Amino acid sequence: MGYALEGVTVLAVEGGASGPFCSRLLGDLGADVVKVEPPGVGDVNRHWDTVVYGESAAHAWLDRNKRSLELDLKQEAGRDLFLELAERADVVTQNAAPGAVERLGVGYEAVREVNPGIVYLHISGYGRSGPYSDRKAYDMIMQGETGLMAMNGVPESMAKIPLSICDINAAMYGALGVLTALFHRERTGEGQELDVTMFGGVLSWLGYFPFKYWYNDEIPERVGTSHHLLTPYGPYEAADGEQVIFAVLSAAHWETFCRDVIERPGLETDPRFVDNESRVENRETLETRIAEAFAGRPRDEWTARLQAAGIPWGNVNELEEVLAHPQAEHLDAIREIPYRNGSLKFVDHPVDFGAVDTRREPMPDLGEHTEAVLREVGLGDAEIRRLHEAGVVSSD
Repeated sequence: MGYALEGVTVLAVEGGASGPFCSRLLGDLGADVVKVEPPGVGDVNRHWDTVVYGESAAHAWLDRNKRSLELDLKQEAGRDLFLELAERADVVTQNAAPGAVERLGVGYEAVREVNPGIVYLHISGYGRSGPYSDRKAYDMIMQGETGLMAMNGVPESMAKIPLSICDINAAMYGALGVLTALFHRERTGEGQELDVTMFGGVLSWLGYFPFKYWYNDEIPERVGTSHHLLTPYGPYEAADGEQVIFAVLSAAHWETFCRDVIERPGLETDPRFVDNESRVENRETLETRIAEAFAGRPRDEWTARLQAAGIPWGNVNELEEVLAHPQAEHLDAIREIPYRNGSLKFVDHPVDFGAVDTRREPMPDLGEHTEAVLREVGLGDAEIRRLHEAGVVSSD
C-alpha cells in the first residue's frame, strides 16, 4: 500500500515539541518532511537527554519519518536556498519565536512570491497579533495560562499534566489545518496561510467548563482523581491495596451498582444520591461510603462484579504495564524498526487505515540528508562544497 500524503513535501522550521509533532504526524501519513535545523546545533529537543542510543527520547518521539537539513537561515545564501526549496514544496510549517521567520525573510509573504499555492502553517503560543503576541510560550506556561493547572490536582495543591498536552493540542490542530488546506487547494488551486495557537487550542478543549461558568457561575474545584461532572467515577482502593477505576454514568447503572456491586440496597433512593447532580453536590459523603465498601473485598472480586453488572471499569496501570498491555499487543501498537546497530521501539500511528499505510522510519541524525536535499534542487559538488565552506549548510 502507498501513503495518503505521498508526493507532498513539507519544509519544517521547527523546534521543541509543537512544531515537530505536527510535522511528524504529516510524515506518518507519508509526506516528505524536511526538517530545517541550525548547523552544528539542531533542534533543541535533541539535547534534553541521551537515553536512546545517545539521542534524546523527545527526538525519538517527535522526529521520526523526517529528513534533516542543516541550513543557516540567518545567512542570505541560506534564505535563498530555503526559498528555492519552498518553490517546490507543498507545505511550510513553523513554530519559531514570534516574528522570527519574517525577520529571516522566509515568512509567508516571501514564500508566496515564489509559490502562490503554498500552504503555510504558523504554530505559536498566543498568535501573531494581539496583546500577548510577542510572548514566548512553553507547555507548562500554557497549562497555567489556559486554566488547566488551576483545575488539576487536589484541593491543597495544583498539578501539572505530565504530558506536553498544550504542545500536542497545537500540533494536532496544526496537522488537521494543513490537511484541510491541502484538500481546499486540491479543489480550488488556492494556497493559504494558517495560524494555530496553543492558547486557542486548549481553550477549545475546555469542554463543558466554560458553559458551567457562563450559565451557573461555577469555577472548577480541584478534585484529584475524581470527576468534576460525575460521581462515582474514579479509582478506589480494594482490600488487597490494588486500585480499580470505574464509571457510573446512568440511572440504571447507579441502581445496579448499589444493589449488585456494593450490595447497599436503598442507597440509590437516598435523596442525597438519587441523581447525578445530587451525588456531585454530596460527593464527599458518597465517595467516603463507596471507599469503605471497596475496602472490604480484593480487586479481582470487585472487577468481576463490575463486569457482571455491565459497568465500565479498568485497572490503574503503571507505564510498564501499559506498554505490555494485551490490547497494545493485539493492536500492534508497539513497533520496532532497525536503527544504527540495534533497533528502535516506538508507538505506532493510532489510525489503522484500510487503503493506505503509514511510514515507519527512525529519527534522522543531524544533517543526515543535507546533501541529498541539495542535489534534489540541482546543486552540484562544487556548489555544495562552497555552501559547506561558508557555513550555510552542514552534514554533521
